[in-house]
Amino acid sequence: MSLVRLIRRRLTTPELYRAVAAGLVVLGLGAGLAGLVTERHRAGLLADVGSVSGPLSVGAQDLYRSLSDADATAATAFLANGVEPADLRQRYLDDVARATAALTVALRDADDEDAELLSVLADQLPVYTGLVETARSYNRLGVPLGGAYLQEASGLMRQTLLPAAQRLFDSAQRRLIGAQGDAAGFPWAILLLGLATIGCLAAAHVLVRRRTNRMVNVGILAAGAAAVILVTWSSLALAAAGGRVETGHREGSAQVTLLAAARRAALQARADEALTLIARGGGAAFEKDFATVLGTLTGDGGLLDRALAQAPTAGDRAVITEARDQARRWGDLHAAVRKLDDGGEYDRAVALATGSGADSPATVFGKLDTAMGTALAASDGRVDRQATLAGNALAGLWVAVVLLTAGLVTAVVLGFRPRIGEYR
Repeated sequence: MSLVRLIRRRLTTPELYRAVAAGLVVLGLGAGLAGLVTERHRAGLLADVGSVSGPLSVGAQDLYRSLSDADATAATAFLANGVEPADLRQRYLDDVARATAALTVALRDADDEDAELLSVLADQLPVYTGLVETARSYNRLGVPLGGAYLQEASGLMRQTLLPAAQRLFDSAQRRLIGAQGDAAGFPWAILLLGLATIGCLAAAHVLVRRRTNRMVNVGILAAGAAAVILVTWSSLALAAAGGRVETGHREGSAQVTLLAAARRAALQARADEALTLIARGGGAAFEKDFATVLGTLTGDGGLLDRALAQAPTAGDRAVITEARDQARRWGDLHAAVRKLDDGGEYDRAVALATGSGADSPATVFGKLDTAMGTALAASDGRVDRQATLAGNALAGLWVAVVLLTAGLVTAVVLGFRPRIGEYR
């Protein structure tokens, strides 16, 4: 004997109605609760993307860029042999100020792991700037020891400060991509519970119709309509929000990862270029690093090629193409600098490397850095914009879920109450 038949034989009709009504109420409340919990969870994730993890990723990018550019600028300015260009000095000071400000902002939203990294940066940045100032002082006096201090400063930057900033960015990206992944999932719990509720309501309507010979039970039909609206609205809204978040990941944060790596490579190569000249014949390691890093940036299948392949719009492709072209042009100019230096024309090599003409490495690098900054800003903006659109897709959903769930439960009670009362 089946369980259903056993229940029917053990229960009187009023008791059966009460049991069915109670089961429907529980299912309806379960579907509504699943919808409400999912919506609140997704809304919290989207808020995190828009106000915490997204800005933290952008701040980590700015921090790394400011630190690396400060290192490259300090090295370039040092080549002036005591007559430090005012614009380079100001650029270095601005980079240090931006890095300090980025540290302050990052500490506000940092977790324990990030706080440890930020502590390293906050402690070591003054040490770095102190070494740079010592190098500048010796350089103004024409004492060769200044080059050693600058190389020590650059070593601190490359071995301690920049790796910490890199880990901070990686942590921010993991948090951002994790939130995007969680927010993009399909709402299976709502769909399954909702369909189960609709199916049970249909079965309950058939049961009541057969027991009472009434073709329509308005209460159960109203509950079914509320359940259909609840499931449809919740599923479509959450799926639409998930689609927006997925677009933000594919066209935004995934692109940011590539572009940020490309910008780091360019900044590292820029510092290598200056440090090779500062070493005066002892910079083979810096020159080797320059060649390796530039290869990862501009080589076939390199960072810029990969970023170009997955660029979502024609505007993005144009900017990344400009960055790649400028990077390759910079590589050609660097070869000219090395040819002069290796040929014993050190002063001419320095003049070319630090010049401000249209065909100087410094100018071309500036165009490269500007193009990559533009591409990064577009990708960061896309993450934020898609998170906002995803949030808009969920607007009012939690209110609708609460009202529809209440309407469903009320309709079930009103649908069964008269039928139960007929047996009193």
